Amino acid sequence: MRGWELLLVVYVGSLSSADGSLPVVDQLMTDYWDWRISSAPEFATFVGIHDYDDQLDSMTLAEYEVRLEKSHEFLKRADSILGINMTLPHAEEVNLRILKNELQTYIDGYPYMGFLLPLSYSEGVHVDLERLISWMVFEEESDYEKLLSRLQGLPQQLVEIELLMREGVARGVVQHAITMKGVGESLGRFVVETAEDSPLWSTFTSFPDGFTEEQIQSLQKRARTLITTIISPAFETLKNYVNNEYVTRPEIAVTSLPDGVQRYNQLLRFHTSTNLGVTDIHQLGLDEVTRIEGEMAKVIEELGYDMSVPEFSAMIRNDSSFYLNDPEEMMAYFERLSYEVIPPELSRIFINLPETELKLEAKPSPDGTAAFYLTGSYDGSRPGVFYVNTYFYDKQPTYEIMTLSLHEGNPGHHLQGSHSLESPNMPFFRRVMEDRNYYQAPSRFPMNTGFLEGWGLYSESLGFDMGLFSDPYDRYGHYSFEIFRACRLVVDTGIHALGWTRQEAVDFMTQHSALSINNIENEVDRYITQPGQAVAYKIGQLTMSNLKAKAAAELGEAFDVRKFHDLVLESSGPLVLVEEEVNAWIAGGGGK
Repeated sequence: MRGWELLLVVYVGSLSSADGSLPVVDQLMTDYWDWRISSAPEFATFVGIHDYDDQLDSMTLAEYEVRLEKSHEFLKRADSILGINMTLPHAEEVNLRILKNELQTYIDGYPYMGFLLPLSYSEGVHVDLERLISWMVFEEESDYEKLLSRLQGLPQQLVEIELLMREGVARGVVQHAITMKGVGESLGRFVVETAEDSPLWSTFTSFPDGFTEEQIQSLQKRARTLITTIISPAFETLKNYVNNEYVTRPEIAVTSLPDGVQRYNQLLRFHTSTNLGVTDIHQLGLDEVTRIEGEMAKVIEELGYDMSVPEFSAMIRNDSSFYLNDPEEMMAYFERLSYEVIPPELSRIFINLPETELKLEAKPSPDGTAAFYLTGSYDGSRPGVFYVNTYFYDKQPTYEIMTLSLHEGNPGHHLQGSHSLESPNMPFFRRVMEDRNYYQAPSRFPMNTGFLEGWGLYSESLGFDMGLFSDPYDRYGHYSFEIFRACRLVVDTGIHALGWTRQEAVDFMTQHSALSINNIENEVDRYITQPGQAVAYKIGQLTMSNLKAKAAAELGEAFDVRKFHDLVLESSGPLVLVEEEVNAWIAGGGGK
């Protein structure tokens, strides 16, 4: 039995006839998940299903068209079930509605062909290939055979990437130069004369016990041949195209593309799952900046300083006592908070704490953000990983680290992602989001950014509930991060709809947050590269915070924040669904 089949048996087998579940619903969920992972082998590897580790994703226009056709087919099946005049079990109705949203999202976004932008400084084969290999398992000779097969198909995928980019140029759908910074150089790392100099060689330097010398030498020989004779030349061809032929757009705004205004509006819908327009989002950001600055001013007064928020932020931003001495000290600081300080407080506000391991790992990068998280795999072969950018260890202030840890680890992305992975109530298509290929938005299956990143930002505020912000500087760092997310509403819309320059965006964020200049510049470049994604954090967080306040006010003594959090985590999906589920919970008395 293949790995994905076993997983499906576990899920379907958990449904008994007593719960009123319909076989036709189970079959639809099974068929959809089967198709998703078989048509996206790299996604399958990501989630810990290794039956397709010998394949790479097809990146042809024809394959994206097939996905569109299949989405229409699955949507018709879901509609036909919902159209039956009968009452479905609530859990199944929710699953069907989320499936419909997933399919409709792909259909609505397809015309914008985000997949014509497959390379940037932060994403693409030059970044993601090594990560893909790290998700694979290497225990038997057949596992190495799968990698060799995958590498055999790599030159064809590189050709497909170039063809997508050429199609993008023909349609005027191209990246800005900021987004393409360093891409050619990064591709060049794979252009080698000897295999040992390739980033792809490391997997063939160590083998499990029991491998014979003959097996090892055979695998290494074949890897050398692939790397030097077909992979290196293919990367050189793509690198030369990027460096010498690819034409970037002159303006940073995505609205400068031929369908730019409509594209940006669709991106906002994709990432927020709301219909908020540019003007509404921009004003919401300005209002939040004003409110949060008031909280920051209170901390400044508490510390005994007679300064404005920008003056105080500038002072502590340049205070060397808030910076660490080396990458090792930086990792130790994060590890102490994530492993020792935060975990004992989680049971105050959560009922079900996931068992998936949280691993911290250094990820130095001159262009990366301060930290990011990658969800663990179904099969347990990969834990949830909290990556810390140690490259700028001397530019990451300690007053930001508590909030970063709450957001990326527990109770943020790790707790939420692990809850979904371990939930017995979610079909597999809901348990993990394809946390890759951001560039394809809005022409991809949803990431539920408003929920996922909204939860991450909401989790930062839970530090108050857990008593973790007694240090006023940590509290100021928290507000600095929150205002930073509020600034995103202003800056993202400013860049992509209101004609702002990169420097205007940097200046606005510098004036209104205590983040280091380096972090701010990297963040602004990210907004240029991923339009609309950054606005989802604050919109999602405000939705959850407002729902909690509403539930507490209406339920009174019956309100249990632990039950509220369990409900929200089980409602993982579009924000509109979260609102409907919480409102129904309130109307029902809060789970009495």
